[in-house]
Amino acid sequence: MTRHPALHRTSTIVAVAVLLIAGVLAWLAARVTNDANRDLLDRQVEQAATVLSSGVGSLQVQLADAGQVAIATDAAPGPFRRFAAARITSNESFAALSLLRSTDGEVELLATEGEDPRLPAGGLDDPFFTGLDTDGQLAVAGLLPGEQPRLAYALTPARDTTGLIVYAETLVNPEPQPEAEEPEDAAFGGLDFAVYLGDSIDPAQLILSTAPTPIRGDTETATTPFGDTVLTIVGSAQSPLTGGLATALPWIVGGLGATLAVASAAGVETLSRRRGVAEELAAENGRLYRQQRGIAGTLQHSLLPDLPPLDELEVAARYVAGVDDLDVGGDWYDVIPRGPGCYVFVVGDISGRGLPAATTMAALRFAVRAYVAEGHDIETVMAQLDRLLHVDTDHQFATVLLAELDTTAHRLRVLCAGHFPPLLVTAGRAEPIDCPITPPIGVGVPRTVAATVVHLPEAATLLAYTDGLVERRDEVLDVGLDRLREAAADAADQPLGALVDHLMEHMTVDGGKDDTVLMGLRWTR
Repeated sequence: MTRHPALHRTSTIVAVAVLLIAGVLAWLAARVTNDANRDLLDRQVEQAATVLSSGVGSLQVQLADAGQVAIATDAAPGPFRRFAAARITSNESFAALSLLRSTDGEVELLATEGEDPRLPAGGLDDPFFTGLDTDGQLAVAGLLPGEQPRLAYALTPARDTTGLIVYAETLVNPEPQPEAEEPEDAAFGGLDFAVYLGDSIDPAQLILSTAPTPIRGDTETATTPFGDTVLTIVGSAQSPLTGGLATALPWIVGGLGATLAVASAAGVETLSRRRGVAEELAAENGRLYRQQRGIAGTLQHSLLPDLPPLDELEVAARYVAGVDDLDVGGDWYDVIPRGPGCYVFVVGDISGRGLPAATTMAALRFAVRAYVAEGHDIETVMAQLDRLLHVDTDHQFATVLLAELDTTAHRLRVLCAGHFPPLLVTAGRAEPIDCPITPPIGVGVPRTVAATVVHLPEAATLLAYTDGLVERRDEVLDVGLDRLREAAADAADQPLGALVDHLMEHMTVDGGKDDTVLMGLRWTR
C-alpha cells in the first residue's frame, strides 16, 4: 500500500490563502455588481422622471395656451372649444378640457370639450376651485374615482383678472398594462415602473403601473414636480442591468479558486470595459448635447436679423434663450427702413416652442418685410398677418408689436396685438406708450383699431421687448413691469448697447423659463 505524503505546510498555506483571496474577491465582485445594478437602476428611474417631467411641462403649456385663448377672446365658448378639441385630438390622455369662471366665491362652467367633467367631490363649489391661486401655475385636485379613474388639475391663466380657470381631467389606468414587444435596446426595456400621485407610495394614489404593485425586487424611487404636488416613480429591474457575466462573476470567482488569477483578471477586464463603454457613452452624450445646443442656437440666430447701421437711428437688440436651450423659440425682432429717417420695427412672440414656433416666426417676420416693401401702412400689414395664422387650424397665435418711427418728424405710430407697448425712455424717466392692446394675431377677431400716434422728444430711446423679460414665477406681472421701468430710468444716460446689456442682465438674473427679446432704438435729433 503506497502512502502519499501529506501536503506541505507551505502548500496548505498557499491553498488556504488562495481560497481566502478567492472568497474575498467573490464577495467584492458581488458587492460591486450589486452597487452597479443599483446605480444603473437609479439612473434609469431618474431618466424616467425626466421624461415624465417633460410631459407634465407640455400639459401645463397646453392649459396655459388655452387660458390665453380664453383671455384673448373674452372667454367666448366657441374659440375655447375649438382650441380644446385640437388638444384632445392630439393628446388622447385628455378626457375633458373645461373653462370656468370664479366670481366672489361662485364658480360657473363656461365651456367644456370632450366628455362631461366628473369634477371633485364638491362639484363647482369644491374648495379646490374657490381656493386656486391666481399665479398661472398648475394646481392638482387629485384622483377622481370611477370605473376608470381620472386625474384632475387646473390653472388660472397668467395676467387674467376676471377669475378664469382652465380645468382638465386626464384618464389614468392603475392596472398593469399588457407588455408590448420591445427591442432589447429600448430606453426602459426590462424595467417595471409604478407612478403615484404625491410624495408617498400610497396604493390609493396609483396612476400608472407596468407590473403588479407593489413593485417587487430591488427598487429605486424618484420624484418629479407636478403642479403644486409631485409624482413619485418607483422602478425595478426585471433582470440585472449589468448583464449576465457580471451577475455570474462572484460564482465564477468562488468556484475557480485554483484559477484565481485568470478568473479575476477576466472579471476585472470585463467590468473595466463596461465602465469604459459607459464613460465613452457619457462623453458622446455630452458631445451630442453640446452639438445640439449649438445647432439650436445657430438656427435661432440665423432666423433673427443682423441689424445694419442706420442713418439717424441707433439700434441694439439682444436675444436670450429660455431654460430649454436645445429647442428653438418663437420670439423675434426686426427693423425695416422705409425711407429717409423713417423705419418700421417689429417685436413678436409665437405661442409654444420648437420647430413649429420657429417656422411660424420666420413666416411672419418675412411677411412683415414683404408687406412693408410693397408700401403698405402698418395697419394693413397687421391685418394681413391675421390672414396667415389662425389658432383653429395652426394651433398657434402670436403677440406682435408693430410700429413706424419717423425720426425727422419725431412721430411714432404704433399697434399692439396682444403685446406690451414700447417703453419711452428719456432723461431719468421711463414710461410705456399709451396705446390700446388688441387681441393677438391668429385668434380670429376682426382688427379695426387705427395706429396710435405719439409725438416724441428730440432725444430719447424706445425699448421693445417680449414677455420673458418681465414675467417671473410666483410674481405678478406688474412687479416685473415696474422693475423694468425703474432699471431703464436709472440707466437712461448709458450708451444704447450698454443700456440693453444692463437691462438684460438685471431683468434675467433669476433665470426666466421663456425666451427673451429686448430691442432699443435711439435717435438724437
